[in-house]
Amino acid sequence: MSFDLSEFLTEGLIDSINDGLIPSDLATVYAGNYLAKSLITQTQVTQVSDAITAYKAAQAEATAEASKEAQEADSSSDAQASSTADNNSAQ
Repeated sequence: MSFDLSEFLTEGLIDSINDGLIPSDLATVYAGNYLAKSLITQTQVTQVSDAITAYKAAQAEATAEASKEAQEADSSSDAQASSTADNNSAQ
């Protein structure tokens, strides 16, 4: 069994990004430093960059979905309050 340091570093960065353990800007710095020291390849830097892009897209989508759900909950709550007020005034 051989140990591949470049794979270990690349996978570690990608996992850390996906788990939210390090900010994407810091992961970019690490990847650049690893590349400068020839510890990873340009292809692996691209893999890290792609992982950052995917993570940011997933975060944006999750935020948009949460916002949409919150708006729907507010609308539902407003409609229910309006209906209750209408029922109370009709009595």
